[in-house]
Parts: sequence; C-alpha cells; structure tokens
Amino acid sequence: MPVVHGISFVWALVILGAIIAVYGLRAAWGYRTVAQDARDDYDYKIQNGMSVHGLSKDGYLSVYRRLHNPRAPLYVAATLAAIVLSTPVLFVIISFLLEQLYQFTGRSRVFEPGFLVWQFSIYMLVLAAWAGIGYLGARTFHRRAPGTLSQEIAKEMEAPAGLEA
Repeated sequence: MPVVHGISFVWALVILGAIIAVYGLRAAWGYRTVAQDARDDYDYKIQNGMSVHGLSKDGYLSVYRRLHNPRAPLYVAATLAAIVLSTPVLFVIISFLLEQLYQFTGRSRVFEPGFLVWQFSIYMLVLAAWAGIGYLGARTFHRRAPGTLSQEIAKEMEAPAGLEA
C-alpha cells in the first residue's frame, strides 16, 4: 500500500468544494432571511405610519434587499467555484504552452518536461491565474456594491415601473 505524504490534489478539491457549499448555503440562507425581513419591515412601517420614502412596496423591498443582502458569501463561493472549475483547464493550457516553449528552444534541457523550471513554471502560472480570478471576483464585488440609502432610493424612483434597477 503506497504511503501518501501531505494532502492530495483530490482532497484539496473536496475541501474547497465543502467551503464553496458552506458559503453558498450561507448566502442562500441570508438572501432568504433578508427578503423576509424586508417584507416585515415594510409592513411594520406601514402599520405605524412611518415613512417609506414615497416608494411602492416592490420599490421599498428592492431597495431594502440591495442594501442588506449578504453579498460577500455569494461572491466568495462564486470566486472559489471559478478557481476550482478553471484549474484543470489551466493545467492543460499551461502544459501545452510549456511544451511549445520546450520545442521552440530546440528541446533545451533547461525547459525539459518534469525538471525544475517546468515544475516551477506550472506552480507560478497556476498561482498567478488563481490570483487573477480572485482579483476579478473582488473587483466585481466592489463595483456592484450598493450606494447609500438616499442613492438607492433615488435610483429606484428613476427606474421605470415594473423594472428593478
């Protein structure tokens, strides 16, 4: 029976899959909870004669959800899923490109498959790709962040009836 030292790649993917599932479930639960909170808040404000800033019920619910939804767990799950799903493709692309480099250099022993430069190149290029995917996830998270309450109300008031902003 072979002795395995360290963590295998398959186990790393399983662990990442579990993390993705936890964050995904946390996001789904949070979105569901915020939707219920929005309805309860609107009903409370209407019953007590409080201001809903001149918004219709759908408009108020839309603003409330945009401001209070737990976006972070959703973006973490999506970014990790993108990393996990793209990793096999990255390995194929990087191996192909390194093979082309090896052929282009006249089959130089420096770039020979399996040697140190080959392995280091795969390691660094995969890490760079993962960092790029993480950067894109964070950038998307921040670009799609909601504004202040007054900005979101103004945005909702400008939106055509029946369409969410």
